Amino acid sequence: DDCAELLHFGDLSILDIPFLCMDVLGPLMAPDNFPCHLMGKHDGKVKKADISYVIQQFQSLHKKSFSAQIDTIIRLLESFELTFLVEGTDDTYMFPSHLPFKKVADMWKRDDGKKVYVGRRVKCSSKTSIISPGAFSLFQCRACVRLHRQAQLWRNGIIIIRAKTVRSFVQCLVIMTIPLGAVDIVCRGGVGCEKECKALLEDVMTL
Repeated sequence: DDCAELLHFGDLSILDIPFLCMDVLGPLMAPDNFPCHLMGKHDGKVKKADISYVIQQFQSLHKKSFSAQIDTIIRLLESFELTFLVEGTDDTYMFPSHLPFKKVADMWKRDDGKKVYVGRRVKCSSKTSIISPGAFSLFQCRACVRLHRQAQLWRNGIIIIRAKTVRSFVQCLVIMTIPLGAVDIVCRGGVGCEKECKALLEDVMTL
Protein backbone atom coordinates (compact mmCIF):
# COMPACT_ATOMS: atom_id res chain seq x y z
CA ASP A 1 0.00 0.00 0.00
CA ASP A 2 1.01 3.66 0.11
CA CYS A 3 2.00 3.63 3.80
CA ALA A 4 4.40 1.19 5.44
CA GLU A 5 6.66 0.80 8.46
CA LEU A 6 10.00 -0.97 8.71
CA LEU A 7 11.95 -1.95 11.81
CA HIS A 8 15.65 -2.65 11.47
CA PHE A 9 17.97 -4.19 14.08
CA GLY A 10 21.48 -4.91 12.82
CA ASP A 11 21.06 -7.58 10.14
CA LEU A 12 17.40 -8.17 11.01
CA SER A 13 14.57 -6.33 9.23
CA ILE A 14 10.88 -6.60 10.18
CA LEU A 15 8.34 -5.89 7.46
CA ASP A 16 5.09 -6.92 9.18
CA ILE A 17 4.78 -4.83 12.35
CA PRO A 18 1.24 -6.04 13.33
CA PHE A 19 2.47 -9.64 13.06
CA LEU A 20 5.41 -8.86 15.34
CA CYS A 21 3.22 -7.16 17.95
CA MET A 22 0.23 -9.51 17.92
CA ASP A 23 1.70 -12.94 17.14
CA VAL A 24 5.19 -12.72 18.65
CA LEU A 25 5.39 -10.06 21.37
CA GLY A 26 1.69 -10.24 22.27
CA PRO A 27 1.62 -13.64 23.99
CA LEU A 28 4.98 -13.05 25.68
CA MET A 29 3.96 -9.71 27.21
CA ALA A 30 0.26 -10.55 27.84
CA PRO A 31 -1.19 -10.32 31.40
CA ASP A 32 -2.10 -13.48 33.27
CA ASN A 33 -5.80 -13.34 32.33
CA PHE A 34 -4.91 -14.20 28.72
CA PRO A 35 -4.87 -17.86 27.59
CA CYS A 36 -1.18 -17.64 26.55
CA HIS A 37 1.14 -15.74 28.86
CA LEU A 38 4.38 -15.89 30.84
CA MET A 39 3.22 -13.94 33.88
CA GLY A 40 2.52 -15.27 37.36
CA LYS A 41 4.66 -18.40 37.04
CA HIS A 42 8.32 -17.50 37.26
CA ASP A 43 8.59 -14.36 39.41
CA GLY A 44 9.93 -12.53 36.38
CA LYS A 45 12.56 -15.13 35.46
CA VAL A 46 11.76 -17.11 32.33
CA LYS A 47 13.61 -19.98 30.67
CA LYS A 48 14.24 -19.94 26.94
CA ALA A 49 12.15 -23.13 26.70
CA ASP A 50 9.19 -21.33 28.34
CA ILE A 51 9.34 -18.57 25.72
CA SER A 52 9.31 -21.18 22.95
CA TYR A 53 6.41 -23.04 24.58
CA VAL A 54 4.21 -19.93 24.84
CA ILE A 55 4.80 -19.09 21.18
CA GLN A 56 3.87 -22.65 20.15
CA GLN A 57 0.83 -22.62 22.45
CA PHE A 58 -0.35 -19.36 20.84
CA GLN A 59 0.06 -20.81 17.34
CA SER A 60 -1.95 -23.91 18.28
CA LEU A 61 -4.74 -21.94 19.96
CA HIS A 62 -5.18 -19.54 17.04
CA LYS A 63 -4.49 -22.12 14.32
CA LYS A 64 -1.52 -20.20 13.02
CA SER A 65 1.80 -21.50 11.83
CA PHE A 66 5.11 -19.70 11.43
CA SER A 67 8.72 -20.58 12.00
CA ALA A 68 9.45 -19.43 15.56
CA GLN A 69 13.22 -18.99 15.77
CA ILE A 70 13.61 -18.54 19.49
CA ASP A 71 17.06 -16.90 19.36
CA THR A 72 15.76 -14.28 16.94
CA ILE A 73 12.74 -13.60 19.15
CA ILE A 74 15.00 -13.15 22.19
CA ARG A 75 17.19 -10.77 20.18
CA LEU A 76 14.09 -8.69 19.48
CA LEU A 77 13.02 -8.71 23.12
CA GLU A 78 16.49 -7.54 24.17
CA SER A 79 16.56 -4.88 21.43
CA PHE A 80 13.25 -3.50 22.68
CA GLU A 81 14.66 -3.64 26.26
CA LEU A 82 11.84 -5.90 27.39
CA THR A 83 14.14 -8.53 28.90
CA PHE A 84 17.78 -9.26 29.70
CA LEU A 85 19.87 -12.35 30.37
CA VAL A 86 20.19 -13.21 34.06
CA GLU A 87 23.86 -13.08 35.07
CA GLY A 88 25.48 -16.49 35.48
CA THR A 89 23.01 -18.26 33.17
CA ASP A 90 22.77 -18.88 29.44
CA ASP A 91 19.04 -19.64 29.14
CA THR A 92 17.23 -17.59 31.82
CA TYR A 93 15.80 -14.14 31.13
CA MET A 94 14.32 -11.50 33.42
CA PHE A 95 11.09 -9.73 32.44
CA PRO A 96 10.65 -6.75 34.83
CA SER A 97 7.09 -6.19 33.56
CA HIS A 98 6.18 -9.67 34.88
CA LEU A 99 7.34 -9.05 38.44
CA PRO A 100 4.90 -8.64 41.37
CA PHE A 101 4.31 -5.31 43.10
CA LYS A 102 5.88 -4.92 46.55
CA LYS A 103 5.90 -2.28 49.26
CA VAL A 104 9.07 -0.23 49.32
CA ALA A 105 9.36 -0.73 53.10
CA ASP A 106 9.83 -4.44 52.50
CA MET A 107 12.80 -3.84 50.22
CA TRP A 108 14.52 -0.67 51.50
CA LYS A 109 15.32 -1.18 55.18
CA ARG A 110 16.62 1.42 57.59
CA ASP A 111 20.42 1.31 57.85
CA ASP A 112 22.05 3.38 60.60
CA GLY A 113 25.40 2.97 58.87
CA LYS A 114 24.21 5.00 55.89
CA LYS A 115 24.68 8.67 56.75
CA VAL A 116 24.77 10.27 53.30
CA TYR A 117 21.57 10.63 51.26
CA VAL A 118 21.08 12.38 47.91
CA GLY A 119 17.99 12.20 45.74
CA ARG A 120 15.82 13.58 43.01
CA ARG A 121 12.19 13.33 41.90
CA VAL A 122 11.09 13.07 38.27
CA LYS A 123 7.41 13.83 37.85
CA CYS A 124 4.82 14.60 35.20
CA SER A 125 4.15 18.25 34.52
CA SER A 126 0.39 17.67 34.57
CA LYS A 127 -1.67 16.07 37.35
CA THR A 128 -3.67 14.21 34.71
CA SER A 129 -0.57 12.53 33.23
CA ILE A 130 1.03 9.28 34.39
CA ILE A 131 4.34 7.51 33.92
CA SER A 132 3.66 4.33 32.01
CA PRO A 133 4.51 1.12 33.90
CA GLY A 134 5.84 -0.16 30.58
CA ALA A 135 8.30 2.72 30.41
CA PHE A 136 9.47 1.95 33.95
CA SER A 137 10.08 -1.70 33.02
CA LEU A 138 12.20 -0.51 30.10
CA PHE A 139 14.20 1.64 32.54
CA GLN A 140 14.72 -1.39 34.82
CA CYS A 141 16.09 -3.46 31.93
CA ARG A 142 18.42 -0.67 30.89
CA ALA A 143 19.64 -0.11 34.46
CA CYS A 144 20.38 -3.81 34.98
CA VAL A 145 22.23 -4.20 31.68
CA ARG A 146 24.28 -1.01 31.97
CA LEU A 147 24.79 -0.67 35.74
CA HIS A 148 24.23 -3.89 37.70
CA ARG A 149 22.64 -7.11 36.47
CA GLN A 150 22.14 -8.43 40.01
CA ALA A 151 20.11 -5.46 41.18
CA GLN A 152 17.05 -6.14 43.34
CA LEU A 153 13.95 -5.84 41.19
CA TRP A 154 10.21 -5.75 41.78
CA ARG A 155 7.39 -4.40 39.64
CA ASN A 156 7.47 -0.82 40.90
CA GLY A 157 11.07 -0.48 42.03
CA ILE A 158 14.75 -1.33 41.71
CA ILE A 159 17.75 -1.18 44.07
CA ILE A 160 21.16 -0.81 42.46
CA ILE A 161 24.33 -1.46 44.46
CA ARG A 162 27.76 -0.10 43.58
CA ALA A 163 30.81 -1.15 45.59
CA LYS A 164 33.26 1.53 46.74
CA THR A 165 35.55 -0.88 48.56
CA VAL A 166 35.20 -4.48 49.71
CA ARG A 167 33.40 -3.31 52.88
CA SER A 168 31.76 -0.13 51.65
CA PHE A 169 29.07 0.35 49.02
CA VAL A 170 26.40 2.81 47.95
CA GLN A 171 22.80 1.93 47.14
CA CYS A 172 20.32 3.57 44.82
CA LEU A 173 16.56 3.11 45.16
CA VAL A 174 14.35 4.01 42.20
CA ILE A 175 10.66 3.72 42.98
CA MET A 176 7.57 4.41 40.87
CA THR A 177 5.03 6.22 43.01
CA ILE A 178 1.37 5.30 43.38
CA PRO A 179 -0.49 7.00 41.70
CA LEU A 180 1.91 6.80 38.75
CA GLY A 181 2.79 10.47 38.49
CA ALA A 182 6.42 10.45 39.59
CA VAL A 183 9.59 8.42 40.05
CA ASP A 184 11.65 8.96 43.21
CA ILE A 185 15.41 8.33 43.17
CA VAL A 186 17.57 8.25 46.31
CA CYS A 187 21.18 7.16 46.78
CA ARG A 188 22.72 6.46 50.17
CA GLY A 189 26.09 5.50 51.59
CA GLY A 190 28.31 5.73 54.62
CA VAL A 191 30.37 8.69 55.81
CA GLY A 192 32.67 9.90 53.05
CA CYS A 193 30.53 8.51 50.21
CA GLU A 194 29.10 11.83 49.03
CA LYS A 195 30.99 11.73 45.72
CA GLU A 196 30.01 8.12 44.99
CA CYS A 197 26.34 8.76 45.82
CA LYS A 198 26.18 11.76 43.50
CA ALA A 199 27.96 9.85 40.72
CA LEU A 200 25.51 6.94 40.96
CA LEU A 201 22.56 9.36 40.96
CA GLU A 202 23.83 11.00 37.78
CA ASP A 203 24.38 7.63 36.12
CA VAL A 204 20.79 6.64 36.89
CA MET A 205 19.44 9.97 35.65
CA THR A 206 21.15 9.54 32.28
CA LEU A 207 19.54 6.16 31.52
